[in-house]
Amino acid sequence: MKSILLTFFFFCFTISNFAQNEANIWYFGYNGGLDFNSGTPVVLLDGQLSTNEGCASISDSDGNLLFYTDGITVYNKNHSIMQNGTGLKGDSSSTHSAIIIPKPGTTNIYYVFTLDSLHLYGGGVNGLQFSEVDMSLNGGIGAVISKNKLLHTPVNEKVTAIKRPNSDEYWVVAHKYDSNEFITYNVSASGISSTPIVSSVGFIRSLRTTGQIKISPDGTKLAVAWTGIGVEVFNFN
Repeated sequence: MKSILLTFFFFCFTISNFAQNEANIWYFGYNGGLDFNSGTPVVLLDGQLSTNEGCASISDSDGNLLFYTDGITVYNKNHSIMQNGTGLKGDSSSTHSAIIIPKPGTTNIYYVFTLDSLHLYGGGVNGLQFSEVDMSLNGGIGAVISKNKLLHTPVNEKVTAIKRPNSDEYWVVAHKYDSNEFITYNVSASGISSTPIVSSVGFIRSLRTTGQIKISPDGTKLAVAWTGIGVEVFNFN
């Protein structure tokens, strides 16, 4: 079972993360992109995103683009809207509008987790949801086969994921709105756990709830940045 324990907070830090080929191509912002496959970032200008904040991209194990999203629309590798790829419940003003992880035990299914914006600190009603992409469809350019499955609402604009040690499963971690509770979902070959592990630690946030969340590459620390306030760092074990 995962638990999160407060270690210390309010400091600045840098984490180096060595990505796999699945993270070699990024699309973000207003038609921006970067390709890291050569070892040196190459600017890409063919992206279709138009977003202020959160977005996500995923490539295959050879670094070939599969799809990307702003949490609202999913674009395939040809930069066209994926079949059934509109109307996801992320938000262009959400810090983490989307993250993508593969479904364990499969080679073609991916989960897209989306987060709503808090809409001027009111608590976004759409919360944390997930959709599924099947890359075996449409000749390998994929289709969204289910979307907008609610996990929890409301949540802060923060979600992160990490692969579990010695396993093909993942932990997906979010943070409840107006609460000090982290919610951690196990993602396995059976799907996404319906009941999260709840860890009550840190400060309750109902204002200034934007900012980044990240788990260290070795899976032992979780850092949460709160816009205009500071950083909390926790043990993750």
